[in-house]
Amino acid sequence: MHYWKTCAAIGALLMTGLPAVAQTALHSTPTDPVVFQPAAEVEAMTRLADGKTTASKIVVDHENYFIEYVTRAANTQAEAHGHWYDYVHVLAGEGTVTYGGTQEGGRDTGDLEVRGGTLVGAKTQLLHAGDRIVLPPGVPHLFTGTPGHTLTYLIFKQRR
Repeated sequence: MHYWKTCAAIGALLMTGLPAVAQTALHSTPTDPVVFQPAAEVEAMTRLADGKTTASKIVVDHENYFIEYVTRAANTQAEAHGHWYDYVHVLAGEGTVTYGGTQEGGRDTGDLEVRGGTLVGAKTQLLHAGDRIVLPPGVPHLFTGTPGHTLTYLIFKQRR
């Protein structure tokens, strides 16, 4: 009998602390406002201007991450980021990502960023709406729309 009374007492003590913890987590005041952008605004950010092959708009820029919408109709330059993970979610269209291998002839633009040149020994993956790809830091890559198509994606870049 003594055992059950002790268990009940410990349980009662634990339960009295839980509401205070839950209230703190659930009822804290948010520090940032809610952001809503209707589909028309998002589409406008990714619409290609006449004669352009790329449109991009950074919508969040933070020290350790940023979020960007991108539309591509042609090859971009090869790039590799020494400090950034690229989490890519394809929203619309069709295109490819070429990744891996070695990046030859690129130029160092600072902060472990290499742009340009060609990718040797890389793999190419066809991309469609709904696909997701994660490119770890240091993996050279290149995005492009396939002929007659554009590729629109949301990219979340996180600093390693």
